[in-house]
Amino acid sequence: MNLARSLDPSWGFAARIRRPPPDPINAMLSYGYTLPANEAVAAAETAGLDPMVGLLHRHRWGRPALALDLMEEFRPLTVDVVVRRLVSTGQVRPEQFDQVPASGTRMNGDARAAFLAAYERRMLTLTTHQPSGRRVSYRVVLSLQAKSLGRSLLDPSARYEPHLRR
Repeated sequence: MNLARSLDPSWGFAARIRRPPPDPINAMLSYGYTLPANEAVAAAETAGLDPMVGLLHRHRWGRPALALDLMEEFRPLTVDVVVRRLVSTGQVRPEQFDQVPASGTRMNGDARAAFLAAYERRMLTLTTHQPSGRRVSYRVVLSLQAKSLGRSLLDPSARYEPHLRR
């Protein structure tokens, strides 16, 4: 579903713009994507992988390319869901954001607290990890996917299967 079409126009969201975020939705997405990226760094390191050497994302100094690769399949299942839910339930409102010259739109403390609480609930939500059939949280799925990626890199016959929500 197209995010721009599903939101009330009062949110001012037309398209994904990262730097600086021009509206509250882009501000939440930008802030939100840093959270699974950091969790993916930890998952990669725990699986014995170098989070800086990616497969899909181009290498750039200081950029955890492999962690960004790992989190790609989780962005729509975690952060995008959190943003839609916060907006649709009114837990976050447009007036909870500040326009900062040269920095774009920023969440105030109340919006950030609501976002973090909703994100944490989402990461603790149980889902079926398709490759293993286990019922685990999204946070555990991220770790399982990092381990699976590590196995597939060491053994080309070990196929990497993305986590898909059905």
